[in-house]
Amino acid sequence: MRTDDMSFSPELITKIVHCVEDAVGDGILADIRHHNLRTTNSVPSRIWDLLNSNLTRTLETEDCTIAETHRGPWQMLIIFEKTTQCIYTFMREKRFAELRRFQRRRVHMHYLDMLAMQFNKELLADQQQLALFPHTFSDENMLAEKVQTLLHDLEDEIPIVRNHVLVLFETTGFQLAHIRAVKVTPSLDIAQNSSQDWSQYIAANVSSVVEKVAHPEVPDVQPDRGLKLKSKAIARKKDKPQKKVQEVKKES
Repeated sequence: MRTDDMSFSPELITKIVHCVEDAVGDGILADIRHHNLRTTNSVPSRIWDLLNSNLTRTLETEDCTIAETHRGPWQMLIIFEKTTQCIYTFMREKRFAELRRFQRRRVHMHYLDMLAMQFNKELLADQQQLALFPHTFSDENMLAEKVQTLLHDLEDEIPIVRNHVLVLFETTGFQLAHIRAVKVTPSLDIAQNSSQDWSQYIAANVSSVVEKVAHPEVPDVQPDRGLKLKSKAIARKKDKPQKKVQEVKKES
C-alpha cells in the first residue's frame, strides 16, 4: 500500500496560502466596507466566493486545472495540480472535525468521503484501527458515477489523479491563524506521513484596509448608547457632579 509523503513546491504553497489569507482578511474587510454593511451575517459564506475567485485568478495556469462543480446549491472549486498529480479542496478545520466525528451517522456520502474513497483508499491511517462493523453509505455503490459527476470538468485528468489533498484552515477574527495540507483515508483519519503545516507561509501583515466607524450614531460608540434621556434623567445626570462634590466635602 502506498503511503505518500507531502511534496509540494514552496511556490505553490505560497500562492495557496496567500489566496486563503486574502479571502479571510483584506478581501472580506474591503467587501464589508465597500457595501457599508451594518450586519455581517453572510460573511462565513461570502469568504468562499472570494477564496474561489482568488484561486481561479492565481492558479489557473498551465500547471493547474480549475474545475467548478456543485453540491446541491453550493458551488465549489476542485483544483488539479499537474506536478503532484493531486486534486485539492479547501475546508475549515471546524467543519472537517464535524464531518469526521459524525461520519458514521451519515446516510449519504459527503464529497470528502467520495474523494477519499476514490483516491486515498490505499493510504494507511497514522493509527490504524479496525472497525468491527465498517460503516457503509446507502449510495456507496454509486461512488464511481458520483465522482465522475463531481469532477466533470476534470474528465481527462481523472485517470492520472494520485491523491486528494485537503487544505484545512482556521481564522481568528479577520486573520488566517493556521493552515495545513492533509491526505485523509476513507475513514477521514489523517494518513501516515500525510500532514504538512503551512502556517509559516502566512504573511501576517497588518491589514491594508483602513478601519473606520461606518455609523457613528450607533449605540456602541456613544456614551449614552444612543438612548434618548427623559427630562428627569437629564436632571439627575446634571445633579450627579454636585452630589459627588458634596460627598467629598463630607469625607474631608
